[in-house]
Amino acid sequence: MGGLRRSSLLIATAVLCVSGFVVTGRIIGFDRAVLLRSSQGVGADTFVDHPVYAIVEGAVVLVVVFLHAWRTRPTVAVLSIAALLVVFEHAAFYRPHTMLSRADSVQLMLILSAIMVAGGLLLRLRERSREALAAAAEERARRDERLDMARELHDVVAHHVTGMLVQAQAALVVAEQDKAKACAMIPGIVEGGTEALGAMSAMVRTLRDNGAATATTDLTADLHRLAERSGLPVRTTVELTEDVRPELGRSVLRLVQEALTNVRKHAFDATSVEVDVRLGASAVQLSVVDNGRTRPAHSGGFGLVGMRERVHELGGRFFAGPTGEGWLVTAELPLEVRA
Repeated sequence: MGGLRRSSLLIATAVLCVSGFVVTGRIIGFDRAVLLRSSQGVGADTFVDHPVYAIVEGAVVLVVVFLHAWRTRPTVAVLSIAALLVVFEHAAFYRPHTMLSRADSVQLMLILSAIMVAGGLLLRLRERSREALAAAAEERARRDERLDMARELHDVVAHHVTGMLVQAQAALVVAEQDKAKACAMIPGIVEGGTEALGAMSAMVRTLRDNGAATATTDLTADLHRLAERSGLPVRTTVELTEDVRPELGRSVLRLVQEALTNVRKHAFDATSVEVDVRLGASAVQLSVVDNGRTRPAHSGGFGLVGMRERVHELGGRFFAGPTGEGWLVTAELPLEVRA
């Protein structure tokens, strides 16, 4: 469609140049129109010599100049505008005028053409700026989507696979002394793998549904179930007097899940883990604290980064760090979305 409009503009430019020269020749004589000495023109009493015609003709030329400066490619625009100016500055100088002198007509045409070119270039720059902003916004949206996918992948895979890894390592240790007991641990590993596959399938379905994530329908029950399946000595306190919005409940669940995963991965000697989730006046407050001391340096990895990003996207506050007797993760998530 854009190419068709540009072709139409080029055709209009050619027609204007030809008609402008023909009208000039009709008024002053074609031999004089090509700068040859000759007799008088033949159109002194014709319609094309009327001031109204000159005004309409000039307005059409200026509109085409404006459209070239706005729409066509720079090289084509320069050549087309130059051709129009040559033809109609020639006409402004050689045609007889009743309102303006020749010099005034030439200057007026130049000034108005410059204004049209400036206006067209301004609109061109404005459109390019809008396109650049739209492209940047699209790229930001894609980046945010990739980050959300990365966080979801990390949360789901790390949680389930870590549980399987811990059970497998324990089975290896136990197998040296009691093979029967080690074999008894295998169903737990299989169950963890099954849950991992189920979680991955659910995440893929969510992504296929344009990221419309399905949130928990019973946050309290899901938090207790998560603690029970973590394989850790967790004491869970959940005080939610009312339902929270779905995306907020899902984020709370993911934050607790990632915090427990970090405990299993890094707090090797933890004998106590406390999960506390409460509903305040304007925010959901959660904390996960353990008493593990053998946490290696830089143990947070991408988990803490993902948790911090998730909380900040919801307009909340996040902290994670040592307490002197273990490790603490806290977050405060506002009940309402902040503008």
